[in-house]
Amino acid sequence: MNKVHYPNLNFVRGFAALVVIIHHTEQLKFLHGLPNHWTNPALSIAGKLGVDLFFVLSGFLITSLLFVEKEIEKKIGIKKFLMRRILRIWPVYFIIVIIAFFITPHIPELYVGPPFISPKPYFFTSLILYILFLPHIQSFLIGPIAFCAQAWSIGIEEYFYVFWPFVVNKLKPKGIMYFIIGFVILYLFVCFTSMYLAKHNFAGSELYQNINSCIIQGLKFDCLLIGAFFAIVNQNAKIAKSFITSRLFQISLYVIEIALVLSGAWFRGFFWEVHAVIYGFMLLNLVRPQTSIINMEYRIFNFLGKISYGLYMYHFLMVNISIWFVYKIGMPFLLYPLIFASTITVAAISYKYFESFFLKKKLKYSTIITG
Repeated sequence: MNKVHYPNLNFVRGFAALVVIIHHTEQLKFLHGLPNHWTNPALSIAGKLGVDLFFVLSGFLITSLLFVEKEIEKKIGIKKFLMRRILRIWPVYFIIVIIAFFITPHIPELYVGPPFISPKPYFFTSLILYILFLPHIQSFLIGPIAFCAQAWSIGIEEYFYVFWPFVVNKLKPKGIMYFIIGFVILYLFVCFTSMYLAKHNFAGSELYQNINSCIIQGLKFDCLLIGAFFAIVNQNAKIAKSFITSRLFQISLYVIEIALVLSGAWFRGFFWEVHAVIYGFMLLNLVRPQTSIINMEYRIFNFLGKISYGLYMYHFLMVNISIWFVYKIGMPFLLYPLIFASTITVAAISYKYFESFFLKKKLKYSTIITG
């Protein structure tokens, strides 16, 4: 079996998960009426940008691996690809769904107020949407369900995984790039049209406002495709000694990104795409150790990256439990240490004793492995 390793990507995974954890910690402190930094413009978009980074990374990595498989096998085994995604994503996804739908609603101490909702009012509709991997539709049209709302991004990725290997299998790199550019342009046109209708034709319709939010914020295939675009550039373009791999360009990327985050720049809701392009250029350099100005190939970061899916999926529950506990014992200064320690512990246990069982089965359907 061929082994492929992309440097620094485990660090990126772990970093993105930790950003989302901080975002939701401050949000939950705000919702519980506790001292918080939720009104800070940077924090208000930090979680979304963490998810955006996950999207770009997923598009980049999945596309890169599909190219490697296509080169080795001359075609992509789509059924095997889908089985690999099922074995990686579904087990933890459904654990979170079970917790959020059947356990936490019966524990009053874990109550979370609006905008998060209990699954009870629309129980069967919400559950069916989650079973069909449409949490992003459920979240925007009905309301985000506490403790599993973070799964909205998983729904988007699952549907991306269904159609994307067919595209990579059938088209050549240039054709794939044209497909990506055309899709992104079409999607942005739909977004602008939806915004116009929401402002002028359906200004008084709550349902349409929710649909508009779902289109603009809940269907981020474009960010996944931007990641895929940069994977193609990385595989095919001669950029080893170009301007986009230069030290000056890389420093500029990080400075611009930090400035944009600190400013909380919203770009009328299209900040995702702006940051996605920046992240694409960053990944393009991070996987090239010969030119990257950052090297995060350390065991701690590799470990966090390995368990990052668990960090992302379990963190909302652990954050809320930690908030309840530290304020009950009157030691709020322990909040962040407890959140990070408990979330990492739960994710590590899940990875070793639960996820690894399915990951071993995943090898049966693999041509290449990452590490």
